[in-house]
Amino acid sequence: AMAACGGDEDSDSTTSATDSGSEYEDDLKVAESGDELPPIRAMVLPMVCVFQGYACMVGPAQQKFKAELGIGQVGDMAHIFTQAAVFVHYGKMIARLGHDIIFGFLSPMMRVYVSMALVLIGTIIPPLFVFDLHERWIGFVFLSYGLSGIGLGVFECTFLAVITPLGKLTKAWAIMGIPLAFGIVNILGLLCTSRGMPIVYLYWYVVTLIPVGMFVLTRHSAGLQDSNVVVGRGRGAGVPQKGVVAACMQWNRWLYLLFPHLIGKALVNFVMENATPVNYYVYNAPKQVPLWGPAKTDNLVPHDTFFAILGLFVLMGDMLSRRVPASLSLATYSSNIAILGAAVLCSIVGFWLESFAVAVLALFGIFLAFWGNGMVYGASAKFIDNSLPKEFNLVGYSLWCFVGDLGAIVGGVTVDNIRNWICGGHEYPYECHVHN
Repeated sequence: AMAACGGDEDSDSTTSATDSGSEYEDDLKVAESGDELPPIRAMVLPMVCVFQGYACMVGPAQQKFKAELGIGQVGDMAHIFTQAAVFVHYGKMIARLGHDIIFGFLSPMMRVYVSMALVLIGTIIPPLFVFDLHERWIGFVFLSYGLSGIGLGVFECTFLAVITPLGKLTKAWAIMGIPLAFGIVNILGLLCTSRGMPIVYLYWYVVTLIPVGMFVLTRHSAGLQDSNVVVGRGRGAGVPQKGVVAACMQWNRWLYLLFPHLIGKALVNFVMENATPVNYYVYNAPKQVPLWGPAKTDNLVPHDTFFAILGLFVLMGDMLSRRVPASLSLATYSSNIAILGAAVLCSIVGFWLESFAVAVLALFGIFLAFWGNGMVYGASAKFIDNSLPKEFNLVGYSLWCFVGDLGAIVGGVTVDNIRNWICGGHEYPYECHVHN
């Protein structure tokens, strides 16, 4: 589906940085010309279906999965579980660029279907083997998170690339599926569990919906199914996509332009993948959360209700911020740098607010962290579609997601360290419990 490694050497490989800058400005004029396709809003559903599986991997369902396995916050098993949970990020990182080799014989659209099947298998493992059959093998965590991570890694970058010809309005709807998925699982799901619904029902809902997403994708992807190129009626139609090696040989046409977006993605992913699970292990008393400080025993709210509210702040921050880049012209390279800088600053401030172990501040902290993440996502997707040479669309998305996963891995493997730093070695009545 991609160009053969090293098989795309031509005069383009010597294009100068100046020429690339000129092409960047020309592409911006095309992108702002107003010749846009109507949105296919249904394309939000495949994204929702897949990322609901991801939400189960990194959200409060992870804490309940860990508790069902009988694993606490300290000891060898706790450390193994943390490392196993990071396999979702290892899988994503390997798959971002590895799909060009492992699944090189498949068209990009077929890779999307394979990736959704992998997420389906990974998401089935916890409810079937651990919650229903009551198995306690830690290997199920590695299998579930690893398979889901590989599926997510292939799906996100490939899906964003194959729907590019459907227009930027369809792309804008599709990327809204990520915060919407987290909102459904972490808000509506937790509101249900706070009223007594077993968490296993939430897992089975997620499993059931993934085939629905496959069906919707099949129905609305006419013309994208069998091609080895990015095809369609919009910008980038009929352009063969460069393979990783070929793209690296022509790095001066695209890579340096993408560099600030790579840095921004890595930083916001670190905060997102660290601050989110840390909250679940700081405010981990089984029934209640104190709003105003770790030592407080009044102003308590039910545990799952608090995390449903936290999920609402995540949803608002992530979803609203994704619309900001779409509403701005971003007609110069410096404007892209400015919005990335503002986004990273939001994430850093949000991470700092999390460190106080005060639940109210955690709500505002998580809002800012995901506001930064959403702005980077929206700005980078717009930049890759509008400003990179069209033949580097898929490899641009792949590398951008790959670097983001590096930040996510660092964030994931340091969850226990950050949690211990926030708790300071203390165990409070309703916070920082040793056992979940």
